[in-house]
Amino acid sequence: MKEKKFIKKNLKNNKKNMTQITTTSWLIWTLAGIQSKKLNYNTLIAKLELELQESELVQRINKGKQMLLELNIEEEKVRQNWIEILQNSNIDKFEANGVKVRLKTSAWRLKIENEEEIPDEYKKEKTTVAIDKKAIKDDMKEWVIIDWVSIEQTVSLEIKYS
Repeated sequence: MKEKKFIKKNLKNNKKNMTQITTTSWLIWTLAGIQSKKLNYNTLIAKLELELQESELVQRINKGKQMLLELNIEEEKVRQNWIEILQNSNIDKFEANGVKVRLKTSAWRLKIENEEEIPDEYKKEKTTVAIDKKAIKDDMKEWVIIDWVSIEQTVSLEIKYS
């Protein structure tokens, strides 16, 4: 009789223990799963943050490039305005506050209007076709009239800071 009570008591304790072990295992397994998911989400969040930073960086770089382009355009407009002002005032150079400004006129150079109309006598044979601008210039010096060429001269603005 005592033996039966002892076995029943032990079985009850074993069932409790088994239930506790099973519950503990399930909790550990569940926690491990949650930890794994958290790690995956943290990794995903880190990747997304990196992409966002790169995206913001690319946007900032593009904005900087656009601003630089706008400044270059503005600078060219200012230079052209100064050239016009100085030419209209018949002033070649001036100096103020340690800044030297001077108009520089380039040598005359040919500007080919339409390469297809150029006769072969003004072309040099290479692996690629090149226009013999020297021959054209020489003929123009001899007052040969050439319809498909115009001449131009450019003026630039030189600024030196002392």
